[in-house]
Amino acid sequence: MDFQRDSIRPLSNYEVYLVVKQIHDTNTERENGKRGKKGQNRTLEHCNFGLNTVTYETLKYLEQTPCVEQNPTIIRQFYDEVKKFDLKKSEILQLFNLRPTTPVELQLIIEDSETRLTETQSNELVDLIRTLLPPLGGSNSSNEIMES
Repeated sequence: MDFQRDSIRPLSNYEVYLVVKQIHDTNTERENGKRGKKGQNRTLEHCNFGLNTVTYETLKYLEQTPCVEQNPTIIRQFYDEVKKFDLKKSEILQLFNLRPTTPVELQLIIEDSETRLTETQSNELVDLIRTLLPPLGGSNSSNEIMES
């Protein structure tokens, strides 16, 4: 299998979630269709066990993150708003995936943030993240924290 370098790019957690969910759903449908038949191919089933485990575990992890609440509209709107800060694409992706909530967390993601961003810009960027991106841990985590 040959890959073209133009097609290789980092993915957001949302994009990974969509791909893994599709693989998981396809595998589940395939397994449900096979159960009633005799003489299943055990070798093929055994080979898919590793893939099934990885997709299941990845899906369970991603379902605990805000990417479940995201959609292409949110991604586009966030990207358009953040462009004014002159950030690298990789930094924007990290902001989108990690969703920092303090200027200190921004410093860990944005290279040379002390020289590239003023304190006002850092605070504005944090505010943009808080307002445009879904809450960390999905919509249920804030309720769980309040109840604790």
